[in-house]
Amino acid sequence: MGIETHPSWYRDLPTIRTLILGSFPPHPSKHDYPFYYPNRRNRFWKILAEIAGMPLEWTKTDPVKAVEERFAIMQKLETGVQNIGYEIERKGTSALDTDIRITKYHDILTIIDAHPELTRILLPGYSAEHSTTRSFLKYIDANGIRSSAIPPIKAEAAFTIYYQDREIECIVLNSTSTAAKIRYDVVLEQFKRNLK
Repeated sequence: MGIETHPSWYRDLPTIRTLILGSFPPHPSKHDYPFYYPNRRNRFWKILAEIAGMPLEWTKTDPVKAVEERFAIMQKLETGVQNIGYEIERKGTSALDTDIRITKYHDILTIIDAHPELTRILLPGYSAEHSTTRSFLKYIDANGIRSSAIPPIKAEAAFTIYYQDREIECIVLNSTSTAAKIRYDVVLEQFKRNLK
């Protein structure tokens, strides 16, 4: 198991109404550009681009422009992106959540504190122990954050966290990874319904 620390990719926005969390980036050997969901096989940015009505034009041809066009999508959708994992142990170069173990978390509460307008957190991926959803549940437990009853964990299950007089809705979605084997149109519709 190799130890990895998350790159310094976080970029704040003036307004974040929705925060999308992931688990951890794929191995650096699989990055096409230096930003979240950096493997162009992952459908995350294709989905967000379609919802925003903005084209994706850059990948390996110009990694700097690839990052900027993705940041522009975030700005249009008023949606922040961050990963739960700050440090992990990874088996080989696998990109699967089943082959990572999160050993340290990012400080997600700092983002929530900075954005009182944030009312929703989307959690794509839920089956593996170190998936986004299961890691987020461990994170809120470790930080003493109360929540409503946690329903059976499946796509579009929802619960609420209670943090400093705020109620933030948390919605579980299917992973955007092609390894999840969920049809593109199904995942797209999930994001459309929940990215308001």
